[in-house]
Amino acid sequence: MTTRMCDLSPDLVGEEIFTRIPVTSLGAVRSTCKLWESLSKNSILGKKAEQFLGFMTIDSKICSLRFDLRQVMDVEVDISINEVESLDEFDISKIFKCDGLLLLVTKDNSRLLVWNPYLVQTMCIEPKINFHKLDTYALGYEYDKNKTKCNHKILRFLDNYLNGSEHVFGYEIYDLSSNL
Repeated sequence: MTTRMCDLSPDLVGEEIFTRIPVTSLGAVRSTCKLWESLSKNSILGKKAEQFLGFMTIDSKICSLRFDLRQVMDVEVDISINEVESLDEFDISKIFKCDGLLLLVTKDNSRLLVWNPYLVQTMCIEPKINFHKLDTYALGYEYDKNKTKCNHKILRFLDNYLNGSEHVFGYEIYDLSSNL
């Protein structure tokens, strides 16, 4: 008799397998079977989450941060911090998170990146007006008219001087679904 991945007990999968999977591999894990997709949403990121998963910058590099929430009351908490190798080429100054996506602002303010850690996909955003260190960003989403599809958007507030004299104040909205 052959044992399939989806035949493993949910406790074994949640406590032994999911706790060892890098965040950037969750997309592949979710495609294993429907049960694993459901378990990963509930035990890792859902209401029954026993782990905290997040991202932070260390020396301008993106790192994943993970620790077991059951250990929070213990004196010693096992924290796992790993640099995200797929983003090594970028120096990042700011991170914004929404609905599983991360908006990354490069240290030199030359570009914005949208990174999906579950699918390990990165998208570069080009501005209409050059980015400035004083720009402020927000990452969010809206549902379409039928409330069936979620459209992620980036809001950029501009309040700076171009070429030292021309004052620019305004905003831009970038729609990720249409690249506009």
